Amino acid sequence: MSFEVEALFAVTGAVALVAAGGCWTLRRRLSDAAIEAESLRDAVWAAQEREERARTEGVRAVDSAKQRAAAVSEAKTRFLATVTHEMRTPLSGVIGATDLLLGTPLAAEQRTYATAVKTSAEGMLALVDEMLDLSRIESDRVALQTAPFDVAEVVEGVAELLAPRAQAKGLDLAVRVAVEGPAMVVGDAARVRQILLNLAGNAVKFTTEGGVGLRVDPTGDGLRFTVLDTGPGFEPSDAERLFEEFERGDADPGAGGAGLGLAISARLAAAMGGRLTADGRPGEGAVFTLTLPAAAAAPAPQPEASLAGRRLLVVSNAPFGGPWLVEKLAEWGAEARLVAPEPADDFAARVRRFKADTVVIDRAIQARASDLAAAARLGGAEKTLALLTPLDRRELPALVADGFDGYLVKPVRAASLTSRLNDPRPLGEQVPVETRPAVSFPRARGLKVLLAEDDPVSALIAVAHLSRLGHAVVRVQDGLEAVAAFEGETFDAALVDIRMPGLDGLACARRLRAIERAGDRRPALVVALTANVSTADRAAALEAGMDDLLAKPLDARALEGLLAVQAAVAARVA
Repeated sequence: MSFEVEALFAVTGAVALVAAGGCWTLRRRLSDAAIEAESLRDAVWAAQEREERARTEGVRAVDSAKQRAAAVSEAKTRFLATVTHEMRTPLSGVIGATDLLLGTPLAAEQRTYATAVKTSAEGMLALVDEMLDLSRIESDRVALQTAPFDVAEVVEGVAELLAPRAQAKGLDLAVRVAVEGPAMVVGDAARVRQILLNLAGNAVKFTTEGGVGLRVDPTGDGLRFTVLDTGPGFEPSDAERLFEEFERGDADPGAGGAGLGLAISARLAAAMGGRLTADGRPGEGAVFTLTLPAAAAAPAPQPEASLAGRRLLVVSNAPFGGPWLVEKLAEWGAEARLVAPEPADDFAARVRRFKADTVVIDRAIQARASDLAAAARLGGAEKTLALLTPLDRRELPALVADGFDGYLVKPVRAASLTSRLNDPRPLGEQVPVETRPAVSFPRARGLKVLLAEDDPVSALIAVAHLSRLGHAVVRVQDGLEAVAAFEGETFDAALVDIRMPGLDGLACARRLRAIERAGDRRPALVVALTANVSTADRAAALEAGMDDLLAKPLDARALEGLLAVQAAVAARVA
């Protein structure tokens, strides 16, 4: 009860007491006053009731509006998920069929056209995925997966993925992971990789000369990922607008892109408790900084081998690769210096004065590299290493002839750096530690594979891949047909589309596993085929009894790897 109402009660009571005694006139006036007080009290009560009713109705209206907005958002997300799935299916067919076409003998002109078709379809598919990602973020349906991950592995992996594009444009692409930071942190590696791929991919796209750098530094409570480029830059006033949907600032309109990638990256950063910022000036390049909280999962890394006492000269014009390589060498105890290309005689004298035991020369300086390698020997250097792009490795005989003792592949992985510097073997015997060893897939025997796929184009592509790998294929068009075929025959593997009429892929997988248990069969490899490859989709597939999940468009190498393992298992039990 409010103060005003309590006061009215008090006044009314007092008036009533006074009215009980006193003269008739006074009693009459006091009685009238009491009636007026009661009327005023009733009016106050009524006003309070109206106010409370209005407040309640307002709260209900707000709740109702929120529910309607949530329902609309959910409906939009479902609609986009359905539409993007329907768009992904034909696009996957285009990409998959073009892959098969490119694997056949083609004239140069035909190959150009087929490659253009594939590139265009991949661009459209990326846009479809961005639309779905943005919709999920807007409806708060982003699932973050927290687990320990190797920081250098993620960043170096991003650089290696982008290296072919950068090197095709003649760009320097380098990575710098500060040694004082934690080797392992707890976070969502997939989302960090997604953001860095977007930022660095944009940098490569918009930069025409110079280079792109990715560096990682520790902060007080996490990590700072920085992507730098020597591209066109942007007006400072455009910095915030870059993170809005369908905005690209004043970037070249011919460069393509819908402007969703940065918006998605900024929202993902916020979802992880971090922040994404941009800084730039016209003609001076751009700097994008991702700051994330991240608890260390392992102590700061220690160098694989100390370089104390080593003296190195690095010859490079690269804006990031050269300086960062020198910084890394210094962190590991070496005396290192970056120098620009110079005449061979001058360089030999420099090597002699510096007493360099090792010289690293970037092959990007072209013809002068071989001259400087010879000069390094004249100056007393014990070892001369070449910095190469992956394509340059085909020229190893030429490197030997030029006097190089070893090589490093750009972007340089930290793990390969000390290994190469301490490798005593001649160039021809060195193992390429910069890349993972090539996977050798065993082919113990052809497998019998059940393919459950309702889309005829997707089925055509899958059958073609399986046939090329030497496997026998039985194709059915829905889940019920798959169950019937599995009951009647024994299969080594089953590839099951998740979305099929009659019986969907998840229910189909459960039925297949039930058939195996009932018949005491050896478990077949059951793999989901899907256009949706989110963490939730993978979890649902595994829960249904599937062994793995392959995304559409089908990756022939990934398919070959899965079936090769099953082939080896089948060979052992045969």
